[in-house]
Amino acid sequence: MFGHAFYDFINLFVVFNPTGIVPQYLYFTRHVPAESRRKLALRCVLIATAILVAFIILGQILLEALGITLPSFNIAGGIVLLVISLRMIFESINQTAGENEEAKAVQSLNPNSLKELAVFPLATPLIAGPGGILIVVLLTDNNNFSIPEQAVTTLMLLAIMAFTCLVLLAAEKVQRVMGITGINMMSRVSGLILAALSVETIQDGISASIAAGQF
Repeated sequence: MFGHAFYDFINLFVVFNPTGIVPQYLYFTRHVPAESRRKLALRCVLIATAILVAFIILGQILLEALGITLPSFNIAGGIVLLVISLRMIFESINQTAGENEEAKAVQSLNPNSLKELAVFPLATPLIAGPGGILIVVLLTDNNNFSIPEQAVTTLMLLAIMAFTCLVLLAAEKVQRVMGITGINMMSRVSGLILAALSVETIQDGISASIAAGQF
């Protein structure tokens, strides 16, 4: 059981990459006041955790009921990631007067708008992205893992989410150390990496679909 827990922890940590999402989190919350950002971090992690646990319990059943295959889920998730990554790359390069208008709009966000921001794009797809949802569904496959093994996987997921919350709460310190220029640079690089990962996700989905005779 310890070996199973360690295997799941490593896989989940690599996929969710808590420290790697800091630049993207700072990018999406760059105009949110510090106090609101801390509340936002707690809220988005809680929402992401709820989404992932829901997929552990019902994800495989739901996908099968809808006739959605895992390869198709991969392709759709990869496309969403690709769109977000392109926005990160080009908006961080072309900072125009439009961003000033965005800053004013975000600073005047009401609580409902902040809740919407916590759901999208922070909780999903930033934290609970298609890759993360896919891995929790695969690691808790009802055909391959027993209930106790699935419970261990869920505990490992909760540990990863707790660490992610701590990382995001400390994101402001990272921002102060790196400055706006450093954050923009990291956002641009992260966007490129995210774009590459999204393309790989799409390719994996297409390859699996071809192997299954869906194309």
